[in-house]
Amino acid sequence: MRMWRRNSGFTLIELMIVVTLVAIIATVAVPSFQGLVESNRQKSTTNSVLGLLNFARSEAVRRGEPVAVRAAGATLQDGLQVILLSVPPNQDPNPLRTMGALPGSVQLSLDIGDMPVFRGDGMKNRESDPTSIFSICPGNGNPGELVVVNAGGQTNRSSVSATACP
Repeated sequence: MRMWRRNSGFTLIELMIVVTLVAIIATVAVPSFQGLVESNRQKSTTNSVLGLLNFARSEAVRRGEPVAVRAAGATLQDGLQVILLSVPPNQDPNPLRTMGALPGSVQLSLDIGDMPVFRGDGMKNRESDPTSIFSICPGNGNPGELVVVNAGGQTNRSSVSATACP
């Protein structure tokens, strides 16, 4: 008795259809995935800035002396540092904590006020402006977030419209 063996596998047409479907799905999915990644970078940066500001305030209270937040490099894009103000001017202050350069195309700017300096009682130094407002914007034109440091040294966040972000 003779048995017929059926060939199993895919035809070239079937394979081309699958490859075409995968390409169409990838074309739709990749841009939204990039937006998701940029949004996560912005949220992560916002959380890092909030954490650094809260750390600076708690260190000022713990040590009982002024603690400042400053840019880690030439601009805020290079990150932020927390330093003691009691270090003599001729010495380079050893940062208590550093937040590295901003990821991707996330933008950090100080919109209102000065860079925060927290006194030993946790209050923000109010030499010129009682509040400091940072804006953190993703590079994709989506809405960003504001980080506000009030006169009492407390920090909070709020959303900013897409038109306010570059």
